[in-house]
Amino acid sequence: MSNILKTFWQIILRELLVFRKVLSSKTIDLLIMISTNVIVFTYLMPSFGLKNYGPFIAVGLIPMISFFDAIPRTTNLVMDITGNKKISYILTLPLPSFMSIAAIGVGWAFTSFLYTIFILPFAKLLLWNKLDMSQFSVIKFFISFTTVQLMFAFFSLFLTSLIKDMKYISWIWARVVNPLFMLGGFFYNWKAIYSISHAAGIANLFNPVMLSAEAIRASVLGQTGYLPFWTAILGLWIFILIFSSFGIMRIKKRLDCV
Repeated sequence: MSNILKTFWQIILRELLVFRKVLSSKTIDLLIMISTNVIVFTYLMPSFGLKNYGPFIAVGLIPMISFFDAIPRTTNLVMDITGNKKISYILTLPLPSFMSIAAIGVGWAFTSFLYTIFILPFAKLLLWNKLDMSQFSVIKFFISFTTVQLMFAFFSLFLTSLIKDMKYISWIWARVVNPLFMLGGFFYNWKAIYSISHAAGIANLFNPVMLSAEAIRASVLGQTGYLPFWTAILGLWIFILIFSSFGIMRIKKRLDCV
């Protein structure tokens, strides 16, 4: 058992070592994204009647940036599976194949955790008194933040399992990313949709991006106005189970794992 856990950790460490090479670049990208969103939604959008919108958007960046990270991960893994198949080496390690593939997902969650954790403190620095932290819950934030990282990591594996060739990678943006993002609560909360259409609100409970945004915002801005925190967390863990199970199963089948 100790050897299995050690090997599992080594795969995670491999992902961290690869990510270390681009950490500084990713951090710069992160700071630019936060700054531009804060400037636009805090200081420009109020002229259109949208007041106190900056903090709402800034906190919403936490799950959204993790979500957008899923796309380059998916692209890189699809390129590997259809190309050099470096993943084949990982599958030769003394570890059950499903755990080897799962370790890649956990490694992705770790790498995303390393730099998206800076979104909230940097947003607070830029917004200062405009971002009210009086309802902030450390425990809920840690739970929601960690859950979101895991969910989007296994979401990447799930997407990878669906794409047979690089020529199909472009449909991710139009058929997956755009609808999930536009209906994922970045610009509004779940109750806003539900107040307009109960059917649309209920349907959007099956959007993992919406659940991520609601859980993170409830942990930072307080429960009022958002889905019940533990309901959102439960929904996210159901998606983790679905994405990990189907993603790993399909990748194993594709690679002819024993």
